Amino acid sequence: MSDDSKTPPDTLKRLKTSALSRRWQLSRASMQYGRRAMGSAIRSRLGASEESQQAARQANIDAFVQELGKLKGSIVKIGQIMATYGDYLMPPEVVTALHRLEDNTPPMHWSAIEKQLKKELGEARLADLDIETEAVAAASLGQVHRATLLSTGESVCLKIQYPGVDQTIDADFNDLIRLFKVSRVLESTRSVDEWFSDIRNLLRREVDYTNERAELEFARGHLDGDSRFIVPAVYGDYCSQRVLCMSWEEGVSIKHPDVAALPQGTRNELGEAILELFLIELYDWQRMQTDPNFGNYRVRLNGEQAQLVLLDFGAIRPLPDAFVADFQRMIHAAYRSDKVDFLDASIKLGFMKPHFPESVLENFAEIGIDILEPLRPRSDSIPESALTDGQYDWQQSQLPKRIAKRALAASISKYFALPPKEFLYVMRKLMGVYALIAALRGQFFADHLLARRVNEQKTSSPQ
Repeated sequence: MSDDSKTPPDTLKRLKTSALSRRWQLSRASMQYGRRAMGSAIRSRLGASEESQQAARQANIDAFVQELGKLKGSIVKIGQIMATYGDYLMPPEVVTALHRLEDNTPPMHWSAIEKQLKKELGEARLADLDIETEAVAAASLGQVHRATLLSTGESVCLKIQYPGVDQTIDADFNDLIRLFKVSRVLESTRSVDEWFSDIRNLLRREVDYTNERAELEFARGHLDGDSRFIVPAVYGDYCSQRVLCMSWEEGVSIKHPDVAALPQGTRNELGEAILELFLIELYDWQRMQTDPNFGNYRVRLNGEQAQLVLLDFGAIRPLPDAFVADFQRMIHAAYRSDKVDFLDASIKLGFMKPHFPESVLENFAEIGIDILEPLRPRSDSIPESALTDGQYDWQQSQLPKRIAKRALAASISKYFALPPKEFLYVMRKLMGVYALIAALRGQFFADHLLARRVNEQKTSSPQ
């Protein structure tokens, strides 16, 4: 192993994995939240202004979430997932606070990581690895170390799960949801309970590195030969359920200045590749990487050329056939600006009900169709502010903000039902893809990418 003296002093010796200690900290956070809420209620009775009451409520929620962050581990990951998909389930001030629950866990001390590696891989396999003891990256569930295979000289990446993290998921989930319900942050309904049960299963998949290895190998096999993408190779001899060993792939962040300096055409190609990968996952694989975090994409530069390095396949989610068929129907209806077919598919998926006011249904169809603004045939309905030199400007368009503003003005949320779980995953991924392309400052229309899919369906449909 490399010299341990380089390990930063602010590393963690261990995570709290005891159910008792974690439950105590959650209970303490709940009691503090309740005490502050009671104080707010008393001030309200004494005539405090609505503005001051709202400020006190937000401060209470922020303090509550800050306490959750101290537990690290799966609590942080659960909070992040709830922030990502909580718009339909929780008050906006709670979602805003959860978004500040940053994944800033300091790395664990090398001694704890080395012990985990010995347990998972054994002394014999570790003997062929020269591992840098300072972590390259640290997250809520594990950290990454760079290493060299002594037998070949190859550089590899070791993703190592924190000791005991996988054993805290169920207890953390149960305690956190119970806490949110007791604190009245979250309502208890059958659909909400089913949805969070699915989130629990998704998190379990993320800590199963054997599953992530299989998904990584699936993606690498299916993207083999596509020069736009680089998928790490797996080194199976150094993998376990809690350790994943991959080839070390060089790359820089999408927001790196060198990426911003690339020619417009190259950045457009990167944006198209990200968008087409989304369509490949939806149409061809029927499984989707549901975490569009910027850190899961790197860019490998080669002069004015660039490739996308794809990382983190732990959040891959299979998509049921029935959902895919109906969702594709919505996309194709939006592509054709067919409100009738779009609404029919939406009602079938449970978003809308046929007895809703016609104005609500009309607004919902229009907004749903406009979400695909850059993927539909070009029309005069696209605002001039979204165009640069006749091309769609993904950053300048401000499409997600425009859509959210229109949805709020139309009061659709009053009628909008809790959608299928898969819809939330796919739409959040699509919005993440839009954000990635905007970060690349892409300028292109993408109707040609969807046109082929729509035409293929027409060709394959029975006459």
